[in-house]
Amino acid sequence: MAGSSRKKSLTSRDLQAIERKQQLLESARDLFAEKGFHNTSSKEINRSIGMADGLLYYYFPEGKQQILDSIIQEATEYKFQLIRRLLQDVDQQATIRDMLINLFRGMWETVTSDTNRKTLMILFHEQPLLKKEQTTWVVDTFHAVIDQIATLLEKRVLNGELRPLNCKLMARQLANTFQSHIFERVFIMGEYELNEDSERYIIVNIDFLLECWQI
Repeated sequence: MAGSSRKKSLTSRDLQAIERKQQLLESARDLFAEKGFHNTSSKEINRSIGMADGLLYYYFPEGKQQILDSIIQEATEYKFQLIRRLLQDVDQQATIRDMLINLFRGMWETVTSDTNRKTLMILFHEQPLLKKEQTTWVVDTFHAVIDQIATLLEKRVLNGELRPLNCKLMARQLANTFQSHIFERVFIMGEYELNEDSERYIIVNIDFLLECWQI
């Protein structure tokens, strides 16, 4: 009830302000990813969405840094929700091999979505500008993903499909394998579509890990 009454109380002006802020964030994300934070002026962000010079500071009084902070926080939370949903929706009836292959496909799709890919590019390029709490968000998100993967692996241990090893270390091995390959292919080689070579490479790695983990 409280949420619905709060929504009803929003005026058209409030809704327009929310829309404008989102437009500014999307414009800034595109420009930061393409040109870098320092090479993007506030004027460019305004003009890219047809907004008068200076209005950016009405919505973001601290300027570009506040926009960067908002982009990182929003994207980190959004990406975590996507990955958490992906892990929750894993087919528990699939073989462990198929489960891990499908998990990789889902992570590839999540990372290569336009919003996530551009935000990750900004994270890599502008890391020195990030505040301590922002790097903490990113690290905490990674650790939360590791914990969820470990929980999936623990179930397979209990089912007798895997040896009783340290599931958190196993999850970290798997995540590092996925991350390093996605980074190489997406951010170095510029491949946004999952192709046969990438899938074949990751399957070979999954099979190797399973050889080490299985009884």
